[in-house]
Amino acid sequence: MAPIIIPAILVSSFNEFKKRVTLLSPYFSLMQIDVMDGEFVRSKSFEEIEKINELANLPDFELHLMVTHPLEEIGKWEKIKNIKKIIFHVESSDDPAVVAGAISGRCSQTGIAINPETPLAAIEPYLDRINEVLFLTVHPGEQGAKFLPEVGKKISELSLRPNRPLIGVDGGINENNIAEVKSWGAEIFCIGSALTKADDIGAVYNNLSKKIK
Repeated sequence: MAPIIIPAILVSSFNEFKKRVTLLSPYFSLMQIDVMDGEFVRSKSFEEIEKINELANLPDFELHLMVTHPLEEIGKWEKIKNIKKIIFHVESSDDPAVVAGAISGRCSQTGIAINPETPLAAIEPYLDRINEVLFLTVHPGEQGAKFLPEVGKKISELSLRPNRPLIGVDGGINENNIAEVKSWGAEIFCIGSALTKADDIGAVYNNLSKKIK
């Protein structure tokens, strides 16, 4: 597949969420919402998710569930519009096979996220149930965290396997390292602060896109 850049929205208030969606909408039709419970990671995202349905011209969304109990969280989003993919962490407390089944009954695509220290063996039993593996190249929960290039070894290993899911990478990606990340085998690039905090989102997006053509 052609490489795709997805902006990641990590915020603690709905007003900030609305602001970022508005700023990103001219450039992106798909955005990632980082969902945090204050337990799996220290940060906590906004709880008034029903207000999302009130926004005009909604883009499509994928959810990155950084939560201890993804099964419970999936239920909260059942009535929210335009959720096309849900990604949960293999390190969460719920049975990954059960979570993957619950997601497939809710939306069209399922993903498993894997933290920097977690070995590939942790996700291998579930690779035939999912559409994407999302590798975190930072410790999750805070935008602007230190980029961890050592994760590239795991990404490269998975990229060589036949009949594998798509490979996404999330965390610390910017104009200086996106080409390296692509060289590992990444196909989906989830980018947070490099886009959302840019003075000119369009210019940064264009530069990022040129580096992965």
